[in-house]
Amino acid sequence: MNFKTYTLAFLTLLVISCKGKTEKDITTSNFTNTFTGKMDGENPLLLKLKADNGILTGTYFYNNLGKNMDVKGTISKDSTIILNELDNNGTQTGLWKAKLINQNEMSGTWSKPNGDSAKNFTLNTTSETFEAAKQSMLDTKYANYNGSYNGPYNEDGMATGKLILKYLGNQEMDFDITIGNESGCTGKLMGVAEIDAYGSAIYTGSGCESLNFEFRNGEIDVIEDNCNADGMNCYFSGTYKK
Repeated sequence: MNFKTYTLAFLTLLVISCKGKTEKDITTSNFTNTFTGKMDGENPLLLKLKADNGILTGTYFYNNLGKNMDVKGTISKDSTIILNELDNNGTQTGLWKAKLINQNEMSGTWSKPNGDSAKNFTLNTTSETFEAAKQSMLDTKYANYNGSYNGPYNEDGMATGKLILKYLGNQEMDFDITIGNESGCTGKLMGVAEIDAYGSAIYTGSGCESLNFEFRNGEIDVIEDNCNADGMNCYFSGTYKK
């Protein structure tokens, strides 16, 4: 074997050896990662994903949805991820298609099972646990509702009530609500409402059997049940706006 032939053979073996070391079959990798990012560049999204020899299972939380959803699917050798989103009854409610990069970055689209209403997303791994990251996301969401809101307006264009909110953390919302109208009825109630799994704040305590606060786009819908802190024919219920 001459020098040129020997050199060519050596380089060929070196390339094959290096290729074998750098290429890894992602379908044989096992990992559990928590990813965080945004849907359509603005709505916070959180995903916990477990890979077991190409089979994927996990849970995701979408701020706009306000609850956990299960996902199940697969990852192929080219790092393509297909996930079926499932509700509590096991019915498919969404379809995820994405590319995984080095197990710590993911980008793709979410859509309805038939492909409609597609939305782009980009996710990166976080060192936080799923629950810790979810709580941080919720704290930011509910803190945005802090402030003063005017109650329903009368025929003269004057607000008949006022609502002041302050998020305390740990799914608790401090409130101060007052109401009054031209007939002379007045009412006032202060307390701390607990935010439930569906994102509504509910107060049950002195002066009211229940007082619900529904949050939506800078407005608060207040729904009362058997409150005695608001006087005769005077109610806290209504839409309060910033």
